[in-house]
Amino acid sequence: MREDISITKPSPVSDSGGWTSQLVMTTLFLAMVLEALALGSSMVTIGLPSILKEFPTDQGGWLLTTYYLAGAVAAPVLGKFSDIYGKRKVLLLTLLASCAGAVICALAVNFPMLIAGRALQGVIMASISLSYSLIRDTFPSKPAAIAASITVTGMGAFSIVAPSLIGWLVDNWGFRGMFWFDTAWMGALAVAILLVAKESPLRRDANPDLLGALFLAAGVVPLLVWVSMSRTWGWMSAQALIVAAVGVVSMILFYSHTKRSSDPIINLGLFRGKQLQFATLTGATGYALAGTAGTILPLMATAPEGTLGYGLGFTTSQYSFIATPFALCTVLAGAVLGTLVSKGRHPQVFMALSMTLWPIGLVLLAFRNDTLVDLVMAALILGTGVGLANGSVPNLVIRATPPDDQGSTSGAVQLCQTGFGAVIPVVMFAVLARYATITPSGIQYSEDGFRIWLLIAAGFAVVVLIVARTLLWDRNKTTAPVQAESGSGKFSTGSAVEPGPEAGLAPRIP
Repeated sequence: MREDISITKPSPVSDSGGWTSQLVMTTLFLAMVLEALALGSSMVTIGLPSILKEFPTDQGGWLLTTYYLAGAVAAPVLGKFSDIYGKRKVLLLTLLASCAGAVICALAVNFPMLIAGRALQGVIMASISLSYSLIRDTFPSKPAAIAASITVTGMGAFSIVAPSLIGWLVDNWGFRGMFWFDTAWMGALAVAILLVAKESPLRRDANPDLLGALFLAAGVVPLLVWVSMSRTWGWMSAQALIVAAVGVVSMILFYSHTKRSSDPIINLGLFRGKQLQFATLTGATGYALAGTAGTILPLMATAPEGTLGYGLGFTTSQYSFIATPFALCTVLAGAVLGTLVSKGRHPQVFMALSMTLWPIGLVLLAFRNDTLVDLVMAALILGTGVGLANGSVPNLVIRATPPDDQGSTSGAVQLCQTGFGAVIPVVMFAVLARYATITPSGIQYSEDGFRIWLLIAAGFAVVVLIVARTLLWDRNKTTAPVQAESGSGKFSTGSAVEPGPEAGLAPRIP
């Protein structure tokens, strides 16, 4: 049973505030932080053939899964810490932790060591919710919608050149070169954020609920292992059943603990409103499908030409011909979305459009994948879907959340997104493993395997779109956030700023 604890709220940011050089620089560097996050994901998908060549394994999906899983567990925990100690301070700690993980990956001598480094790298996934929560706390309302969308989708300058850069690093220094670059990149960003961004003035006297995080991790990890390894063990083997039972029992303990705790890591009451359910379901789906697209596109493009029914025989550098249009569409879609939301458009419309684009792009990729034009066309559609999904999430969350629950809600939604993003690569590679062949150039998958998975993913996107558009559609065209159950804890501040509902990221629609 949650306790009702009074909350001291600061005066809101003036709506008349506009862009300043400090806000522009903060937006730029926060966008680069999110680009560092995207780099941590995309460099593995782009460099996956090189990694699998040195470490042959059919468990390559764990390179993404571990990254997302660490972020899923870290997001709500670090969200709680950010309410206690400050969002900028916790954001800096995530950058330093991820930087250390990149060093471990660069020095990895075996696949388990690489996985360990990826787990530490994945902590940076929490920076998504930390970034747009920091924006809400420190930005005036007018620049907030654009800043939130831009930071989540990226400013574009780096993401557009990243595929070429990663390809150049991999071609000349192997996959270790991209991890060393990531180390330097995140270290430089930590210094920039320290010097430019303002600290959030909000503080909460709260418990980070480490026990809840432990139960959650002890539940999710065994279930992922069960999904990934049961094809080898046998789905009903004693080993598989034991692992699954540990996961299920841990999740039951997590749920029980959450219901009893006065300040749980996830406030389940926040998910009673349809707006937040819409944001969570569609956001998690978008994350998962983005991982599918980002993994399959490079595998198809770099496969030998003319031997598998697909494949262009591209080098990692040449893959930029596909990845750059993908990144460009992602950035443009996010920027346009932020501008339109700031002028009164409802973000759920853009999320629904994203869910519509996914099945189109995935089906196209399933049946048309043997020419550069085919892959670029799919990349344009899927990249637009990624940009719309990523840009919609922060606006949907802030629209659906009372100001005093912003930190915990953002962390909970991020947990669902990254958690589902961790599951899908494991499921995908479990499906693809039936169609895998180990060759001197690495593991290759048949066209039938890709087609089956892409059609499964497209069908899932259609189901999510139907549910979101019918059962979870918000017909309340106001800016006032849903009055979900308020979080426990006490905020305190000196000369603090906190936007009220009128300063949310979704202005009133006429």
